[in-house]
Parts: sequence; C-alpha cells; structure tokens
Amino acid sequence: MEIGQVIGGHYLLQRLIQQGQYSTVFQGVDQSFQRVVAVKAVSAASIPMYRAAVRKTSQLSYPHITMLYDLVIEPDRLYVVEEYVEGDDFATLLQAQLPPFDIAEYGRQICSALLYASSPGRRICHGDLTPTAVLRDRRGLIRVNNFALPTDMQYFAAWSKVGGEGRDVSDTSLPWGAMSPGRQADDTRAVGLLLYQLLAGRPPNATTVEPPIDGRLRFMRNIPPALCELVARTVIRDHPQHITTVEVLHDELNALTETLDPSSSMAAANIPLYQPAEVASPRQYSAPSPGGKMMNPLPAGQPGRGLASYQKENSVKLATPALDPAAYAAPTTADASLLVAPIRQPDTFLPSEETPAAVRRSPLLMWLVLGLIAFALFFVIGYYAGILLIHP
Repeated sequence: MEIGQVIGGHYLLQRLIQQGQYSTVFQGVDQSFQRVVAVKAVSAASIPMYRAAVRKTSQLSYPHITMLYDLVIEPDRLYVVEEYVEGDDFATLLQAQLPPFDIAEYGRQICSALLYASSPGRRICHGDLTPTAVLRDRRGLIRVNNFALPTDMQYFAAWSKVGGEGRDVSDTSLPWGAMSPGRQADDTRAVGLLLYQLLAGRPPNATTVEPPIDGRLRFMRNIPPALCELVARTVIRDHPQHITTVEVLHDELNALTETLDPSSSMAAANIPLYQPAEVASPRQYSAPSPGGKMMNPLPAGQPGRGLASYQKENSVKLATPALDPAAYAAPTTADASLLVAPIRQPDTFLPSEETPAAVRRSPLLMWLVLGLIAFALFFVIGYYAGILLIHP
C-alpha cells in the first residue's frame, strides 16, 4: 500500500493513521462525494473476520457509532471505507485531564452506543472495547468504532489482574460480535476500565495507563467518591454490587451526571497531578472522601440503585442533549431515570411570622392612601382659587 494510491476507482489514500494488528488505517478522500474517509486495508488472512463484522454492523446508524460507507474487495485485500472522525483519540483525552463530569458523561455516551447495538433486531456485542475503539469528535461527542472485531486478548489479559477474578473474556467460542450474557458483562466491564484509566493517577503527559501491578485501584485525590465507587463496582467482579449490564451502568452514570459540577477541574490547586488517593483492594473497596480519608462503602442494595441519594433536581447537563437509543431502535430500557431532571425554579418569597406586618400588606392600600391625600390637596387648592376668581 502506498500513499497516493486510488482504490475502488475513487478513494484516494492520503496519509497513514494507524498500523493495527489486523489492518492498516489510512485517511483518504472520496473523490466522487468530495468527503474525507477512513480506509482500513485488511490483509488476506484477516478478510473472513472483517467481512463477518461488516455483515453484522453495516446497518448501524447512531450518533455515537462510526458509520460504515463502503466495502472494496480485491483478490488479495479488503478495504473497509468508514466515516472519518476528526477529533481526539483516547491518548489525547488522557492528557486533557478531563473533569469528573465529562468522564461520567463520556461513559454514558459509550453505554448509549452499546445499548443501540445490542437492541432487538441487532443483538451485537462490541467485544473489543479498548482505547483504540473510542474517539471524541469536534462537537464533543464520543464515537465508538470496531464493533464485532476480534478481541484484543493481550489487553484484557493485562487488565484481568484488576478485579478480573482471573478471567480475561467470556464465551470465546462464540463468533465475534455474537451476543450473550457473558459478552454483555465483558462490554460493561470494558467501559469501567476505560473510565478508570481516565480517572487514575498518572504522570503528566501520559498517553497510556498500565494496569497496576498489585491489582489495586488508584484514583486521583479529588475524584468524587460516588464516581470512584461506581467504577469499582463495574471493574471488580466480586464486588457485592458488581454491575454486569450496560443498562444498569448507563442509568447509574446518567444519575451521577446530575450531581457533578460541569465546571469542576480534575486537578485541585496546589495538589500534584500525580497524587493518588487511598487505594482499594479488588476484594474490599472503599471510595476516598474529598479530604483523602477513607469512608464507608455505599449502602448495600440492588445493582443500579446505589446512587439514588446523589440525585439533584437543579443540576445542569452538557450542552449536547442526551441521546436515547430508543429513538433509533426498539426500546432497550424504559426507566424514568433516563429523563433529564427539570431545573427547579427559584422559590417564591413567602412572608414568615417574623416579617413585619407593614411589609406583608399589599401595596394597593398604600397607593389608595396617597391618592386620597392628593385628591384632598387638589380640592382645597381648587376651592380657594375659585373664591379668589369670583371675588377679586
């Protein structure tokens, strides 16, 4: 493959973007439609699995999923032509030191994409939700790519030491992208791993986060405890409130964004960037308090219900409206928590018992008294003026 080559008669390859395990990704231009595209060049050995993935995902059309445009088949190579997403990759997001609110919102958007793909009539699990599958476009929307492709076993094996209970992925005998409870649980945990990497303590300008050698979660000190706890419940498989479905995680993140301040920054003043809070064992997790001391875990209960006490009515959402997968497919959830809570109006002033009686009276009485006084003055002035005119 060479830069400047034209494939399929009208796709001009312009520059190399990434060299992956199974494909080489180029930025190109569709000369027929005059639009920028991403072209994945797949070697002959990988063609069968990419064709299977394309058959499964060709009809996916959702704002948080990268769109497939075309397929160019040649004797010894396959070209997958996709939407080109101009924006930031996961390494750039790591360097940005995102506020906790943004991280929770991005997790909710990833869950939204997974819910759409797994909806009735599609029933697709991602299976390879690693940092390379996530981008943020120029509008600030998260875009998920690489559905139904072979799992990066090396990545998930490395992260299995972090609460993975020695299990990398589930149902490896199923076709890539096939849906099962185990695969759904894997996708859910994969979202938690991505969120943890964005929240973990790390040196400045780090582009990757390695799994901790001791398998213990370490968050930067000023991360809200509720968000730390939610990530731990998603990542640690033997957590008493372990989250195993995307629906529950989506609802939890949606509720949590109602409580977080969009303007809060990741690093507090005068606190080193890499200063992790207290660490947590995969078998006994406690979220750090804002002051750095340990606090008790959230009350026990059913998964998906642990954050009810954190909800607020007068919260502010991102400018980007929440996307409901039900608007693009058959409903996957029917939970009132998916709705944005109304903004509470300012309380109307009501006089209390301590308020003086004069303040509580209606202003109408005051205007009536002033009117009577003015009328009397004008009457007296008019009376005496009339006398003077009649009897000069």
